[in-house]
Amino acid sequence: MARQFRIFVLLGVSILALSAPATAADPGTDLNNVLRYYRDAEQKIRPDAALHRNDDGTETYDASGALKSIDARRHANQEARVRLDKIDFSGLKPQDKLSYEIFRWALDDEQRELQPAIAEIPAFFPLSQFDGEQIAFARRVQWRVENPWKRPQDYDDAIKRILNFSQWTDGAIARMREGIKRGVVQPRAIVAREIAQVEMFATGDEADSVFMQPVKNIPAEIADKERARVDDAYRAAVTGELLPAYRRLSAFLNTEYLAHARDTVGLSGLPGGKDLYRYLVKTETTSDLSPDEIHALGMRELSRIESQMEQSKRDAGFGGSLDAFRHYLQSDPKFKFKDAAAMLAEFNRVRNAVSAHLSELFNGAPSIPLSFRFYENFAAPDKPAAEYTPGSADGKRAGIVYLNGWDLGERPTYTSEVLELHEGIPGHHLQVSLAMQNSALPRFRRFGNETAFVEGWALYAETLGPEFGLYTDPYQKFGALSFDAWRASRLVVDTGIHWLNWSREQAIQFLTSHTALSRTEAAEEVDRYIVMPAQALSYKIGEREILDLRERAKTALGEKFDLKRFHEAVLKDGAMPLPILDRKITRWIELEKNA
Repeated sequence: MARQFRIFVLLGVSILALSAPATAADPGTDLNNVLRYYRDAEQKIRPDAALHRNDDGTETYDASGALKSIDARRHANQEARVRLDKIDFSGLKPQDKLSYEIFRWALDDEQRELQPAIAEIPAFFPLSQFDGEQIAFARRVQWRVENPWKRPQDYDDAIKRILNFSQWTDGAIARMREGIKRGVVQPRAIVAREIAQVEMFATGDEADSVFMQPVKNIPAEIADKERARVDDAYRAAVTGELLPAYRRLSAFLNTEYLAHARDTVGLSGLPGGKDLYRYLVKTETTSDLSPDEIHALGMRELSRIESQMEQSKRDAGFGGSLDAFRHYLQSDPKFKFKDAAAMLAEFNRVRNAVSAHLSELFNGAPSIPLSFRFYENFAAPDKPAAEYTPGSADGKRAGIVYLNGWDLGERPTYTSEVLELHEGIPGHHLQVSLAMQNSALPRFRRFGNETAFVEGWALYAETLGPEFGLYTDPYQKFGALSFDAWRASRLVVDTGIHWLNWSREQAIQFLTSHTALSRTEAAEEVDRYIVMPAQALSYKIGEREILDLRERAKTALGEKFDLKRFHEAVLKDGAMPLPILDRKITRWIELEKNA
């Protein structure tokens, strides 16, 4: 259940620049002062930002692992709310009004998060097989193979992070022990995945460890004397601190924690779990929908999508049932990549096809390049089919879509178009890059990551396939519909797991019955939903909001509706909660009417 606290991510990493210098009486200055106060308060509470990578590719690391002081965060939240209430909202400039609304929503959301029962449970789950620190730390070291350190100071800083990781490990073990006492423990299936990850690094030849990569090719810029020093110091930190930390964690999980792991998988199986899930549904979807309403919505969406899948099946000339068609697609070798090179070539093909038509649907294009690469072998078994990692705002580091080449025989060819649209262009890469490149926005909005907006946009991007000349192949069209059914199924499965007490096997069976996902993919997905409750709900809820706004704009504007301008209006101000997006586009429609 590893989860960054959204408001800290928004404000805790930089000085904000909302608007041009103004007088002390200017409400824009007052707003900037409140944002600055909150940023400073958070830095005192948690001196290190939650784990993130900076614009230049360097890492920062939170050695504390969890929030240090709930009471201190509550005080900062309340004080910021009092100060915000004193600002004359009507006197703010339009962009400052948006910043005010986004910050207000974040403060309200944090206030809900800081309720005792909600704030305390996640602290007992420091590990996650999906993006937990035990695997993320190794991925960042692996990343250094292609982006090596160049100064002795870089190695010294890395040694400090190794020491911090060792301390984090002991803190994580202590929190899990406290979780055992309180009956708040992870599901057995998840613990088994985490053990497998930890043991990859805890066992084996130390010299061949992935953590030794940075000293196998120390750059020539580091002179001989310093080269020997950093080589010795770094190796000593790995063998004396890092690998023993993994071994301590492995021993704890195997000999102590696993015996207490629970058979239930959802939050509903934990004390206070349903209250936590209600909060997570609110924060992830930014809507007021209840878990029961979302579950019913998923079932309705599935019914609609499956009728379209029947038509796509007929277009492919298949005469059997929908289940038989899914089995045909999953089992016939012609729908499998022959090797990793073929998969990479296919995704490059789709990206190039989209790029050729991008100017027909969008007014702007990312200046940040996009590349594809494969997950590291040690991470791939617990990762989805693909995943996007942003580049740097200056364009020096490309955005990356990580592809999953593990168990290649289970990876279908007919979902390449929909997957690139979602993760690459015009999905995550375009949306994130355009926001990052917009230096007129305050930094917390340039780098905002409101899940319902970000994932909602990426899912909306999948619907643009026909307008890019894609989905002409009936199998690719079915692949797109299968992805749509998959996202609708998430509404059913996530609420089923965490609200209705579904078993892991029940959730896997539902996914394999209603999508073209293989069992391998379905199991990966279900385990992701288990450790990231409600996050999977944000995709469909966000997509439906954007589609609804587009339809409202077309109806209201008639011949004056311009899809490129609509896309620009949605994206230009960065990510935001859906109710704020709704109000913003409603204002835009009125402006377009009078243009």
